[in-house]
Amino acid sequence: MRIVLTGATGRIGAYMREPLSSRGWDVVAWSGASAGTWGGAATTLVDMTDALAIERELDRADPDAVVHLAAVSDAEAVRRDPARARVVNVEAVAAVAEWCARNDRRLVFASTDMVFSGAKPFWTEADEPSPVLAYGDSKRGGERAALGAPDSVVARLSLLYGPTRNDRATFFDHAVARLRDGEPRTFFIDEFRTPLDYATAAEVLARLVESPYRGPLHVGGPERLSRYELMTRVARGLALDASLVRPDSRADASFPEPRPTDVSLDTSRLAVLFPDLERPSVEEAVRRMSR
Repeated sequence: MRIVLTGATGRIGAYMREPLSSRGWDVVAWSGASAGTWGGAATTLVDMTDALAIERELDRADPDAVVHLAAVSDAEAVRRDPARARVVNVEAVAAVAEWCARNDRRLVFASTDMVFSGAKPFWTEADEPSPVLAYGDSKRGGERAALGAPDSVVARLSLLYGPTRNDRATFFDHAVARLRDGEPRTFFIDEFRTPLDYATAAEVLARLVESPYRGPLHVGGPERLSRYELMTRVARGLALDASLVRPDSRADASFPEPRPTDVSLDTSRLAVLFPDLERPSVEEAVRRMSR
């Protein structure tokens, strides 16, 4: 099987190497901002703001399936430049979906829990998205575009955690580094997600390439956690001083946009679809990913 993987050098894209390569698939890895490597080979540089370039490179690769991860995924970047975010997060998805529909190919599109308002816990696939962040709104537009392809799945990813596997440090990396240095860090106790480690999320995306499942699917961990709870358990898993993880409240902070309070996902459908899927505890997941 041949796969086009967009956003291959991004955070989750870097974790896709193991599950895709272990299946023996031929992967054509795309990067958008600058050329890089994936699995020891150079990536294909494709401008996600150029629909004609997307179509041309898809024709050239002629994949059996597309795993579309490329996005403007930083919420602040979307807020500052909503026009560019719409081009990348909606129009580029539409270009990929139209190609998949025209050529009868599988599309796995990575979305986000941020398509929900945060007004209640444990959102299901049947709940209507109602984003409050510009980022979530752009991804909701991408979902609609992706579902225009008949053989498509929208994987709504919850908060992903783990050490970076590219050259761009994340919030997680900085937080762990400060804890290793003995510096206390504060995390919100009143925002809730269903966090999932990068490695498991990548495995789910690879399984979805092979699966006949269509439509939205919630991809998250089995527990509803605040960032404070998550990072306390990360610290314990890495044998760091968990007392350095300090509680903070979103009520004491100000933001340029409203933030959803609770976008925890009901992942019971995921559990039924892949009953043998292991979703390790936070402690075990960070130990495995940090080896």
